[in-house]
Amino acid sequence: MWSPLSLLLECLTYAVMALLLWKGRTPERIVVVALFALQWGTPFVDHLFIGHFRWGVASLSFAMFCLLVGLALRYDRWWLLLATGAQLIAVSTHLAGIAGSDALLWSIVSTRMVVWFELLLLALFGVWEARAAPYAHPQSRPATVRAPHKVTVQ
Repeated sequence: MWSPLSLLLECLTYAVMALLLWKGRTPERIVVVALFALQWGTPFVDHLFIGHFRWGVASLSFAMFCLLVGLALRYDRWWLLLATGAQLIAVSTHLAGIAGSDALLWSIVSTRMVVWFELLLLALFGVWEARAAPYAHPQSRPATVRAPHKVTVQ
């Protein structure tokens, strides 16, 4: 059974993904694919453990971090830089899970939920940035040189 909070987060996730596809540019659309893979891939690797360490989910989280680093270095977007920092927090929660303490479990899960919500808010900011920021617009193509029109003398 879904809790109201998880249902809200799920609906918000798909709404933000749709907005990123509809209004975003290339980096935003790449992030949509990664968010979708993270959202749907997690249940498939959730059962992979080494001791208390969920290495399958940690690998997905680390891959998302690496993708965000690459996009932040390639494209001039503030939201990608901030999302990279948020994803680094998510990756660090997996490292905290190595400690094996069950006392940290709920704080780790809560932190991941907050980071996911933060990533969604940053993605909304990314849609605005892709549309409004002058540095986010693709460079215009250089004008082509046209041949002069034929002049006829009558």
